[in-house]
Amino acid sequence: MNKFGSFRIKIALLIAGVLIALGILLYTQSIINKIRARESQIAELFAKSIEYTANDTSLTGEYAFIFNEIILQIDFPIVATDREYKRVDFFKNIDVDTTLPKEKLNSVLLELATDLAKNKPPIKVSYQDSILLNLVHYGESDLIRKLKILPILELLIGGFFIIIGYIGFSYIKKHEQSSIWVGLSKETAHQLGTPLSSLLGWLEILKSSEIKDSTSKEVIKEIENDLEKLKKIASRFSKIGSTPELKNENIKELIKEVTQYFERRIPSLIKTDGSTEKKISIEINSPDEIYAKVNKDLFEWVIENMLKNSVDAIDKTSGKIIFNIYKKEKDIIIDIKDNGKGIDIKFRKDIFRPGYSTKKRGWGLGLTLAKRIIEDYHKGKLTLVESIVDKGTTFRIRLKEN
Repeated sequence: MNKFGSFRIKIALLIAGVLIALGILLYTQSIINKIRARESQIAELFAKSIEYTANDTSLTGEYAFIFNEIILQIDFPIVATDREYKRVDFFKNIDVDTTLPKEKLNSVLLELATDLAKNKPPIKVSYQDSILLNLVHYGESDLIRKLKILPILELLIGGFFIIIGYIGFSYIKKHEQSSIWVGLSKETAHQLGTPLSSLLGWLEILKSSEIKDSTSKEVIKEIENDLEKLKKIASRFSKIGSTPELKNENIKELIKEVTQYFERRIPSLIKTDGSTEKKISIEINSPDEIYAKVNKDLFEWVIENMLKNSVDAIDKTSGKIIFNIYKKEKDIIIDIKDNGKGIDIKFRKDIFRPGYSTKKRGWGLGLTLAKRIIEDYHKGKLTLVESIVDKGTTFRIRLKEN
């Protein structure tokens, strides 16, 4: 993953955290406002009850039930004082020591009523709409106080999980980068190993005193090819991380060059279990003139990796790898099909992940490199089209036509 992708994920995590925090705060605040409105209505109703009682002493049974069984069941602090703040006539849900002397208790409650009045204006109780009898002070219930704390707790928990997620993402990223570096080192060794092994073989042939002039010329030609291959490998690695130059190339001819080199240096008879032999053939189906803008060195690297992947997947006595090249609308399509063992459905989502491999001798970078080269440097697509266990796999490279 590049730095820009990593930065985008971090920003996405931050934005998600902020949105979650805002959502929690807004939702909780909405609930608090509704409860406050309900408590204000109950306080108003309580004040009206006192006022009604003061104005009509003939209290009916129904009104007595409402006053004693409903209004007085309020769950928030409430203090009713006289208009001059000298006497407390009623209080409820107040955390105060009721065993205090009457004067001391009255003083404490009046002080509390004054504090309540700073946050919420007291409700006035009048006699015949002219004489102020009482002031009803009320505060917030325990439920509101707990709801105020709830967003903080939720934010702390949410922040904790975001931090854990960020740490986990950083760990995965570092592990992935480590896998890439290890894989890249092994890929370098493997890339160099093929031409070097070939050169050693040609050297042994040259040392033989029985070779003919015609054979000597052929060996020299192959040595030149291997030296050219080494130059290409150096060129490939130098292009990683930079913007490669794309040129109009004949796709069929490029693939043909790679397959020819590949076939001559990897034995067509490969031991599968120490005794059974398998033979692999490579077929290219394409019109002669299909061109696309590619970087030759990097594109050949992709084809090599796809070939190696297919060869490793073939566990039958006879294997076949087919390249089908064709145009589809404005795209150039290259399907690479083999009759190998296929990919189990539970592994398909991981095949392009760095470091993933089902092969004992694999390092899990071939498909990752191929995908990056096609998608990042050529703006194309490399996808798994189909894979059937024990029947084979088809990968597709999609390039833009000139």
